[in-house]
Amino acid sequence: MPNAKIYISAFLMGGFYCAIGQLFLLFWSPIMGPAFSMAATLLSMGVIGVVLYITGIHQKLAEKTGWGSILVFNGFACALADMYESGAKEGGAGKGVAALLDLFFWVVGTGALLAIIVAVAAFFIA
Repeated sequence: MPNAKIYISAFLMGGFYCAIGQLFLLFWSPIMGPAFSMAATLLSMGVIGVVLYITGIHQKLAEKTGWGSILVFNGFACALADMYESGAKEGGAGKGVAALLDLFFWVVGTGALLAIIVAVAAFFIA
């Protein structure tokens, strides 16, 4: 039965983060318009994720809720913060920024490469 508890808490935490995202979207839509409201929402959620990581709240939530706390905005922002922190411990702020940028460009580059592959495949299939 302990597995059921972790699944339920992960589901509830994920739902809570999604509700926060929806509130940000509702907040930004009338201000930014439909073209920029999603970008503002994702940026806001990323900032919240980093703040949760820096304050140590994310780590506590991750222990109690498992994968429910590892959503896109929280997981990627916290991974970047963790890379900076570990790099800074090894060789100062410069090493931390280099580690952060390495992860960022690896993730973005991989995503862009996959998007290009899918687009080319869709072009030739359609």
